[in-house]
Amino acid sequence: MRIIAGQYRHRLLDFPRHNSALRPTKDMVREALFSIIGARIVGARFLDLYAGTGALGLEAISRGAREAVFIDQDLQYARANVQKIGCRNARLYRNDARRALRILQTKQEAFDIIFLDPPYQDGLLAVSACFAILRPAGLLIAETADEAARLPPDARIADERRYGSTKILFLERQT
Repeated sequence: MRIIAGQYRHRLLDFPRHNSALRPTKDMVREALFSIIGARIVGARFLDLYAGTGALGLEAISRGAREAVFIDQDLQYARANVQKIGCRNARLYRNDARRALRILQTKQEAFDIIFLDPPYQDGLLAVSACFAILRPAGLLIAETADEAARLPPDARIADERRYGSTKILFLERQT
């Protein structure tokens, strides 16, 4: 696994090679996702929720995001990769996603782009909480295997892509 483009291009990332609950987003999917986002990433505040290896947040920083925040209950790989890359505009929070979202909302944090990749059995339950910290013109990107993901009424699917068994939803607020 590697950083695909930008300032840290071709840097290799650590990831679990053994059977693990961690499912890093494949290079092909990350490349397609960032092609769709395009220039929106430049200068953005990026939240990598359920960060795992941190590959998405590091890719965002490599491509010009101002800052990436990484949240996961186990930051072993994300922390190692942030240190390995030498990235200074990353913040890591070891916490449960729902609790972390409440804390970020209390601190009135706001993000331009949020990437949500929960364990598939959890579904997309955190979408409503993510909207609370998403800037008005922001983009929430959700990776899921759920064909019929239940979304809150204020969510609008701006785009939807499928890569094998992986489904990526690009969500915006209803206006």
